[in-house]
Amino acid sequence: MIYLMSDIHGQYDRYRRMLEEIDLKESDRLYVLGDAIDRGPDSFSILFDLMKRKNVELFLGNHEHMMLTYLDGTDRESWFYGPNGGQVTYRAYQRLDQDEKDRVLDYLKYHTTLVRNLEISGHRFVLSHSSTPFTDEDLFTKDYIGDLYAIQDLVWNMGPDNTYDLEERKAGDRPITFISGHIVSQRFTYRDEIYTKVCDNGYTWIDIDCGCAMGKGRGALACLSIDENGQIGEVRYVK
Repeated sequence: MIYLMSDIHGQYDRYRRMLEEIDLKESDRLYVLGDAIDRGPDSFSILFDLMKRKNVELFLGNHEHMMLTYLDGTDRESWFYGPNGGQVTYRAYQRLDQDEKDRVLDYLKYHTTLVRNLEISGHRFVLSHSSTPFTDEDLFTKDYIGDLYAIQDLVWNMGPDNTYDLEERKAGDRPITFISGHIVSQRFTYRDEIYTKVCDNGYTWIDIDCGCAMGKGRGALACLSIDENGQIGEVRYVK
């Protein structure tokens, strides 16, 4: 089984409860579509748990992007801008020993994904943190080290791959389902549940960020499943 989460935002308790809920097995695959960090109190508990799991793939979100560009000195403002919540993560980072710091940075730089294409029983899925990119090529953060600004539009939902423009795009040879987070789904649903937009041109966008960042008593962490036949199954929520 394939599972997808996004925008955990330091809410380690919800993340652990979701793992128990889905009973993640070694034969399963979990894609975490970015923004594991910031705002919540336990970003590094989440990262260290992700790092030890061979069947988990973390995507670079705009919050991991802000962390990297802050630490390499190219952007000293965005991560600490109030609503972005980077201060709590920075303070926790400073408490890590040097080996832990090195392991975290190596993981974010060299072992995270930007875009992943999945072909499952004739169904095509394109996964990213925040965009709907039309590319058959899987993209990885390691290929942009030294030029992280080149991927800013991709992780911030800007530029030509903006999700809001999906219905205006030319129809392709076959349907594509894009799955991402980043944009809180309540903006469209007014409820703590995923948002699905089915376009006439054959494209579908599923937004799985259900506001986990808001913390206890607000929002939810969502987990979407895809079976071996390419069928989207039950969506689980932890509040």
